[in-house]
Amino acid sequence: MRLFILFYLSLMLLSFNKHQSNVHIATWYDTSGCPKVHREHSTAAYNFLPLKSRAIVINLSNNKSDTVEITDRMGKKSKNHIDLSKKSFGKLANLNSGVIRVRVIPL
Repeated sequence: MRLFILFYLSLMLLSFNKHQSNVHIATWYDTSGCPKVHREHSTAAYNFLPLKSRAIVINLSNNKSDTVEITDRMGKKSKNHIDLSKKSFGKLANLNSGVIRVRVIPL
């Protein structure tokens, strides 16, 4: 019985780690030259989730959040982890702040 309980607990821990949220540095990108969908919706460039997936992004300094769709990838040499559309970044913080710490929760 003990072996079964240990096995069950280890499975629970593995599934928890798979869905664990991540803390990243976020910036915003100018969407003026992008297609209309990027200007009117909350989108993001992110390397760690599949394209067309959705995630909740939470600003760690003020707990504001926004749901974004992953529509692009970050460059391999980028120091930032996630680029938010101007609309999405504006929901989380003042655009003049430029860089914020966020938690990304996959949906």
